[in-house]
Amino acid sequence: MSTYMILAEMTISNSGFFKCLMSLQFFLAPSLYMSVLYFVKPTKVFRTIDCLHFAPFIVYLVAENLVNYGKGSISTFVLFRINSQVSFLVRDILPLLTLFYIIKSHTALVKHKENLKLISSAINQINLDWLIQFLFILCLIVIIWINDAFFELPFLSESTPFVYAASIFFLAYFSIKQKTIFPFKEKDMKEISDVLEYNDYKTGVNVSATGVETTNEKDATKESGDVDGKPKIKRLSTDQVANLSAQLSFLMENDKLFLDNDLNLPTVAEKLGVSIHEASFLINETTKDNFYNFINKYRVEEAKKLLSSAKMEELNILGIAFAAGFNSKTTFNTTFKRIVGVSPSQYSKEQKK
Repeated sequence: MSTYMILAEMTISNSGFFKCLMSLQFFLAPSLYMSVLYFVKPTKVFRTIDCLHFAPFIVYLVAENLVNYGKGSISTFVLFRINSQVSFLVRDILPLLTLFYIIKSHTALVKHKENLKLISSAINQINLDWLIQFLFILCLIVIIWINDAFFELPFLSESTPFVYAASIFFLAYFSIKQKTIFPFKEKDMKEISDVLEYNDYKTGVNVSATGVETTNEKDATKESGDVDGKPKIKRLSTDQVANLSAQLSFLMENDKLFLDNDLNLPTVAEKLGVSIHEASFLINETTKDNFYNFINKYRVEEAKKLLSSAKMEELNILGIAFAAGFNSKTTFNTTFKRIVGVSPSQYSKEQKK
């Protein structure tokens, strides 16, 4: 029986099917990164240049099944020796590759959180914080992985099953709970994508299809066109800015449009009768701020009035938050304290005095 098991194990490890399965390990990390890009870019499409991310997978697959055909897996081949007892094997490339793509994914998600503030006044449910936390768990797994390869510290090795199980449950739960990130009409998606891409260009950083960040050498404040790969953003004349600014102030101060808990840039653009490009430019030009902060400043002013009025006796802090247009107590407290300098409850106590 033991002889049969040994022969069976050797046969399986030498089979093309087994080697293809092993090769998929090099496919997972870049796939994670590409998935994140599809999350954060509303019109993301797979391009030929994206295939570069999967070059390690292709190289390994070819080496396993063609160069090393009929032999054992190359995963245990020694690339170089670290010391007399520890060697760096082909399979040890995997945790380093995974760590690289975790960092790239985290960078994309952080940028996504900032970009959401250009188009939405409420981002707490669509900012993908859960995915950032999941990347943190993956980092723990990579640390355990590296430990198993080089250090073999007992307490890390023993925690491996728990971390793996927690990661699976965490990802499954929040994937189900996650709301639509870009819940906009199909016709608006291209304009929204252009606004986000233009912001990347304007801040002096371009993210290419391969995810490589490059600094713009040209003046990002110049009129945007359809050359040099720059997104097209239609500008407004001085007179148009003045007229639209007055309309925007009326919508906020008289119609109190900011009380809509899910207010977004396309809605404001529709109310003004302009494109999403033009609405974005208008807010940036007149306030020197993003849409998120612009709307929430009005909400904070409304909350200050409510906290100073008899409404405070009828509503708790959460009630005040919703009445002022916020859809989260956490966002309300954080935004209020950032703008006013004190928490809502402290502000209310000061007004009573």
